[in-house]
This record gives sequence, C-alpha cells and structure tokens, in this order.
Amino acid sequence: MKTESKILGNYLNNQKLAELEELIGKRIWFARTSSLGANLIEKIYTTTYIQIPFFWKNEFGNEKSRNFNLSAQWTEDNETLLDYYDLKLTVTNHERSTGDFEKDVNQSIKKGLNSSISFNEFEIDQIQILSRNEIVDNEGELRYDEGILLINKNKDKILLSAELKCIDQVEFITDSNTIEKRIIELKKRKTLGNNV
Repeated sequence: MKTESKILGNYLNNQKLAELEELIGKRIWFARTSSLGANLIEKIYTTTYIQIPFFWKNEFGNEKSRNFNLSAQWTEDNETLLDYYDLKLTVTNHERSTGDFEKDVNQSIKKGLNSSISFNEFEIDQIQILSRNEIVDNEGELRYDEGILLINKNKDKILLSAELKCIDQVEFITDSNTIEKRIIELKKRKTLGNNV
C-alpha cells in the first residue's frame, strides 16, 4: 500500500500577491537591509530582512512612496527532516520623518536597517513568483514559493529569494548569469503585470 507524501511549504496567498502587484509600474533604486553579507564571487547579497522603498508620481505629479519588506523563514520538518522556506512579505507606508536627521538615522539603526544596496533605477514591469515543486525520496513533497523575480521593460532582472542554507536569510541578486543559475530548478507559478 502506497502512502501519500507529506506536503511541506506554502505558496504566497492571494492577499500577498495583491500586495506584490502594487509594485508594478513603480520605480526602485536602493534597498535597506539588516546584517548585509556579500558573496562577490557569485554576486549575491544576503540579509535577514530587506526593505525596498518604491516610488511613483500621483495624479498631481507629486512623488509618493511605500516600502516592500521581505524576509524568509527556514523550517525543518520533524518527521522527514526536509528543509523548506516561507517568504514573508508586506507592503507598508513609510514612517514619518521627525525632521531631525540624527534621530531618524538612529531610529533606522534600532530597527536593524544598518546597511544598503544601491543599483540603477529600475521600473518594475513584471513580477514572477518562482516555486520549488519536487518530491524528495518519496518522503515528502516540497511546494513553496522560493523567489520573487522583478523584471523591467528592458528585461533586466532582480531576484529576491530564500537562501537555501538552513537559515532565515534572503538573497538579493542583480547579475543575470547568477539569476539564471539560481532559478534553473524553480517553476514560474504566477506572473503579475505585463505578460508580453
């Protein structure tokens, strides 16, 4: 008698997908992080938490912005000892500036946002949700969203994904060769924005 595999992991729910969809057509050019690590050989930045401010102009031409926040939670199943990851994301309003630069900087440091990554301005045209779907040794079935791929009109890409090292870390990758190697085993589960 064949037993069913245990399903491990979670997909981002519809509410989180709707929050992500808010980034379509918005501009980004830097990210705030906590405890930034850098693998300069593989061109991968890692962090426990990443906050990416995104910007747009409203109907009156005024600059507006909000924050996209992402972290990853590593879990090991007690029964199968298989590892899986849950992406944790939110879209939030900025905290109001106090007008005191030193106080605002200290507030950011207290939150752990003590590092940053800068990159060329990037207008998000499409977002792909990348998932891991595999059966491992008939022990369990891994089914979870592992990466978020941001794509602009020029087909440049930024990958945000869980780091697969049994820790609660997020990867930030802009190098196209590194991205292609990293996502080769993943499946495109959902596309938000321009599908052309």
